[in-house]
Amino acid sequence: MLFRRITLSALCALSLGVQGVAFAQDQAADTGQHNAPSQSQQELAKAQADAMRGYVGDIMKKLEADELNHFMVLIVNYNMFSMVTNVRDSIKGAVNECSENNKEMRDQLNSRFEAWDEAVSEGMEESRQNIENLGLAQDYVTQDELKMVYKMVEATRKSDGSQFNSIPVTTPEACEFMLSKMDETQNSMLLLLRATNQSYPAILQKNQK
Repeated sequence: MLFRRITLSALCALSLGVQGVAFAQDQAADTGQHNAPSQSQQELAKAQADAMRGYVGDIMKKLEADELNHFMVLIVNYNMFSMVTNVRDSIKGAVNECSENNKEMRDQLNSRFEAWDEAVSEGMEESRQNIENLGLAQDYVTQDELKMVYKMVEATRKSDGSQFNSIPVTTPEACEFMLSKMDETQNSMLLLLRATNQSYPAILQKNQK
């Protein structure tokens, strides 16, 4: 029963690989509009997600309960790190577009993004190091297998995100609105990153309370 509960939790966590794209798009949605995905794009996204779940599912079948817990934490942390990377890239692109099309706002946009990026990048480096340490602290999968999991997570995120053809919104009003949301997106990203910076023992202790 314990193994079943953990397995179900892990499978739910894996869904973040797809849901994370939607979250990232929501966080950066004020920077552009999106066309509806084509059938081929939908099929590619589904194939990537199915491949990831199949590969990870095969790994999970071989793990003991404590190993599965550790693996779940590792995958969820990497998904969140990947989501933040996606949002940062989206906002950076939007700032560049707004700056190019609204010269009078360039200094304000660049200054705010520089502060945003500095705060988020610091949290991302801490998150990256913690994920790396979690990966090195286990021996139930090889490092090559772990790298493959990460690649499949990224491929799933990119193929799902590529379903939407972004149309940049660069009017002064849209860029002002994006600026007004920078504090909110910065806080959201830092909140996600803080969740990835907890040590595995700390997470276990929290879940046992």
